[in-house]
Parts: sequence; structure tokens; C-alpha cells
Amino acid sequence: MRQRGASLLEVLVAAAIGAVVAIALGNFFLTTLRLGRDMDAQAALQRQGTAIAEEIGRRARPVVGSLMVEDPANPPETPACLPLATNDMVLIIPDPSGSVTCLYRNTGAPPQVVRCTRPTPDADCAPVANLLSGSIVPLSATAWSASLVTPCAAAGGACEGDPLMCSVAGQSCAAVPGASVVFTLSDGVNRPETFGVTIVASRH
Repeated sequence: MRQRGASLLEVLVAAAIGAVVAIALGNFFLTTLRLGRDMDAQAALQRQGTAIAEEIGRRARPVVGSLMVEDPANPPETPACLPLATNDMVLIIPDPSGSVTCLYRNTGAPPQVVRCTRPTPDADCAPVANLLSGSIVPLSATAWSASLVTPCAAAGGACEGDPLMCSVAGQSCAAVPGASVVFTLSDGVNRPETFGVTIVASRH
């Protein structure tokens, strides 16, 4: 008995089914790759933001009572860090040697978190270190704020009355400031992440 060969229609149907399966597998593979890249980028963003917050805290804690900020919109008569390439507040960390470390967001394109050292008020702030340069994915700083805080404010309290008393028991309203820095990083793909660090000296 002769065996019947596949008809043209059967071949076309089989080819169509094969093409659909191949396209589905290809899409699944590409989606998996894209998801993996996005997860790697998000992890890199979180690592970089955490590292920056830890560096700020490590540099600021030894001199917490001497921290300062400068506002480019209202610079002091004798600035410690300004002028710099930023429109945001600058965190100033003094060193016992007389130099100051300036931490700020360079508001150029793309905006970056930057650190530099000014040995004297007349010297340039250098070297300029981009704190986002170590990331495995390109990052930008979409927001930055730096402010001074008292121990009371850091604990979420308010200073009221005469004499001033903190609404949080055991916290001081004394002028021994710490600092709070909050910044947001983005990789341009995933949801931006916000990081922050608050450093205060307790004095009761």
C-alpha cells in the first residue's frame, strides 16, 4: 500500500504553527532579558544611592556640630563652597585642617551628585568626584536637598515655648545642628528611588 504524502495545506498549517511557537518563544526570551536588565539596573541604583548616603554620614558624623549649608540663591558674603555648578543647597563638611568638603547636585545635564574639597576660601573646589560614576548603569540625580536640623527636628518634634522646649521628650532645641540630606536617583527606566541621611548631635 502506498503511503500518502503531506498535502500543501498540511505543510502550510505546520509551518504557521511553528512560526507562532517560534515568535512566542522569542518574545518570552526578549521579555526575560529585558526584565533581567531592568532588575539589574534597579539593584545598581539602590546600591549606589545607599553607598552615597553612607559616605555622607561617614564624613559628616565626626563634625556634626559644625556642618553648614549654602544656598546658591542667597550666598553668604564669605562662602565656604560657592560658587558651584548647582542651583540646590550645598552641604559643607569642615575639616580640622581648615579645608571643607562640599557635597551637592551638579545641575548640568545629566545632573549628578558631586563631591569636591576646597582647601582655602580662595582655592578651587577640586578634585571634583562624581559619586554616580561607579554605577554599572547610567544614573542621574533628579532631586537633592540639604538642610540643617536640630536634634529635636530630627526626632520629628517642634521647639515651642519660652524657654524653647522640644515636643519630643529628651531631645534638644539647642543650636547644635546636624544635617539632613535627601536625594533622588533615576536610571531613566525604572521608578526613581529616594535616599536620605540625617546626622545629629544630641545635647540635652
